[in-house]
Amino acid sequence: MSLSDIISACFGGGSNASSERQAPYLSADDAAQMPLEVFVQRSLESAPSALGQSNAFCDIFRKHIKSGANTAYVAQVVQDSLTRLASNDTDRAAAQWACQILALAAQSSAGGYHPPQVQDQNHSYAQAVASDSAGWEMQQPQQHHKPPQPQAKSDVYVRSYFFPSEESFNALVQFLDSAQSSLDICVFNITDNGIANAIIAAKRRGVDVRIITDDEQLKCKGSDVERLQEDHGIPFKTDNDPSKFMHSKFAVIDQRAVWCGSYNWTVAGRRYNNESVICTNDPETAHAFSSEFNNLWNQFS
Repeated sequence: MSLSDIISACFGGGSNASSERQAPYLSADDAAQMPLEVFVQRSLESAPSALGQSNAFCDIFRKHIKSGANTAYVAQVVQDSLTRLASNDTDRAAAQWACQILALAAQSSAGGYHPPQVQDQNHSYAQAVASDSAGWEMQQPQQHHKPPQPQAKSDVYVRSYFFPSEESFNALVQFLDSAQSSLDICVFNITDNGIANAIIAAKRRGVDVRIITDDEQLKCKGSDVERLQEDHGIPFKTDNDPSKFMHSKFAVIDQRAVWCGSYNWTVAGRRYNNESVICTNDPETAHAFSSEFNNLWNQFS
């Protein structure tokens, strides 16, 4: 699909739209903490925010590109996101921001594309890029499709969070919300309904969710684990050994990122206890925790 096709998909039917989609606000600070795929999706969904903070958002995207991001994959995410969005004035902003992403991505590759200059202020960036689409395609080098490359070392992050803190709690919810295919949770207990709701949301969007927890904590007042299975079909296993604790506290999303630390997924842990956590997408760490979860899952009943 050409760039003009992508933009056309965004504009199609816009004149007949009965109401505008209300775009959520996204701050540059929050955007800077997101993995590339989530950043692209969320910035398109919040395109007026991205355009209003264009310099900051472009800097964030450039950092991802410099870290070795797969530009063809970025273009696919953009295309998929645009086809999900309805066509109206809000989505025209999404198209403009999408074009900036594509221009920056292409510019970073060999024989890269330089965004066209908009001389007439009455013409949008999206219109300018659409009119120049033939030139954009001509400047692209002939490339063979390559398999996804290993994550560039410079794209690896390690972030620290401390509790009690609503900011740290929101980071956990965003982490859970970023799961696309799998979410493996291994925790002492879950009593915080805010976390339970994020787990339910993941299940509803098709994520494969599994939970491991302590057998004694399962029966504690306020535990959400059994309810998650009974009401939402989320499977769980326990250590089934009252003589010891299943005291690990970690989660792995898509086998690519890990949240781990002392933090119990409880109201007390969120609001009162001194807890510490790290979150990382280091490939070796993610693989190690995924393996540990699978070992425990196979071991426990």
